[in-house]
Amino acid sequence: MAFSFNESYIKPNSPITIMLQAKASTTYNIGDALNFTGGVLEKATGTTTPTHICSAYYVAPATGMKKIPVVPANAGQLYKTTFAADASAVTEGSKVTIHTDAAQVTATTTSGVATIVKKYGTGASGTACLVKF
Repeated sequence: MAFSFNESYIKPNSPITIMLQAKASTTYNIGDALNFTGGVLEKATGTTTPTHICSAYYVAPATGMKKIPVVPANAGQLYKTTFAADASAVTEGSKVTIHTDAAQVTATTTSGVATIVKKYGTGASGTACLVKF
């Protein structure tokens, strides 16, 4: 499961879609965590805090890339995703990193960027969780 909007504690209460420039030779999937840097959208993985969540499937060519729809990932918004690894030892309130697929969180708490708000189940690999950035 990729990052999907769950709820917002800020106004507006629903995400607003904007268009930003894709990066050359990059494949984007709905729900990917992205970082807008250097004028292009890159996958946000590891300790990179996402600035946006992807809203479209798009395979960017080497040249002539288009802008794609994204949703700003703001503080006060909650996103549902899954654990890419066994996070049964990770407690709610811990900050974890983003998996290399930019669609899930890990069980790594060192330099984490996604706060676990709620674990659905034990936290075993593949189980859902609610996060905020």
